[in-house]
Amino acid sequence: MAMLFNEQAVISQEQAKWLKLRGWGYRLLVDFLGRPPRMSLIAQWHRQVELNNTVPMSKGGRRLINYLESIPENEIRRVCYNEVEEFERLFMGPTAKVPTCESLYRAKEEGIEASECALDIRTFYMESSIAFNKLNGERDDHIALELEYMAVMSEEMLDKLNLRESLLEGLDLQIRFLESHLLKWTEGFTSRLIAATTSPLYIGLAEMMNEFLNEDLHRLQAWRAQLQ
Repeated sequence: MAMLFNEQAVISQEQAKWLKLRGWGYRLLVDFLGRPPRMSLIAQWHRQVELNNTVPMSKGGRRLINYLESIPENEIRRVCYNEVEEFERLFMGPTAKVPTCESLYRAKEEGIEASECALDIRTFYMESSIAFNKLNGERDDHIALELEYMAVMSEEMLDKLNLRESLLEGLDLQIRFLESHLLKWTEGFTSRLIAATTSPLYIGLAEMMNEFLNEDLHRLQAWRAQLQ
């Protein structure tokens, strides 16, 4: 069965399911890669994964589900303490094991200027009328902000399903952002993260990110082609 919007944009039940799932996927990545996890956040996702269709069912997604489901209620505080320590070791301070900004990877691998990379990312944010509350002075090319951009775009797209031109514009922006930014460096980021940790939380996030971003691009491109 398919749903029709403005007699032009058609969305199947599978696509409708994917649209909701991708929002959960980006939100999960942002929640755990944006700042040290709070106990309430771990408790929230511990409950959330018990519901169907909230975590992409990939290798990394299954690892995350198994890990979060396995945490006893009375152990959430201890688990949170351990994961906060691991987050700080991995991502914070001068001894951080894993760089979290796009330009640090692409400057080394492609020789691009950090300012050029940041300017292009800011242009995407401006074109999409998205502004972030940078409570901790995050750079525009920080992994959490780039994922947050996709999370917001995903949520906004759900409100534009009956506005064909706005929908196409949103699809184009997300495809371009994945191709020209996120997928240019997240393979390096996730490889370093997996090598630097034994935490099933961060290994699962890294595995899921690789699988999820590539699948999301493929589905966006297919839907964009369908709407032409």
